[in-house]
Amino acid sequence: MRILVVDDEAIIRSLLRDVLTDDGHQVAAAENGRQAIDMVKESRFDVVLSDVHMPVLNGLEAVKAIKELDRSIFIVMMDSFPDLLSEMARGEGAITCIHKPFELKGIREVLERVKHLKEEQEVPA
Repeated sequence: MRILVVDDEAIIRSLLRDVLTDDGHQVAAAENGRQAIDMVKESRFDVVLSDVHMPVLNGLEAVKAIKELDRSIFIVMMDSFPDLLSEMARGEGAITCIHKPFELKGIREVLERVKHLKEEQEVPA
């Protein structure tokens, strides 16, 4: 899958980019919501893994804008301290919120779930 990782912490971006690339995915990264929106305008992504609390443009604002650009993108939020913003992001189209610190197994399980959801969407009715 084509995955966009959005997090203001360089270590999180780097870790997820390296691990998910090793898992066979194509991975790009952005350090804030504004960069993520610009990248979605220029490239096609299957999944966005986005932090909730970021400078410039937070995860909730990014979810809204990304869903306006492409309703088919699956969005998974990541949050160190789940609060109203992460709940609101789910209301705007995020499929789940993974709590930091996360285990890579949890990320992989969510991506497997997204893969199955994508396959269901692609099967003609």
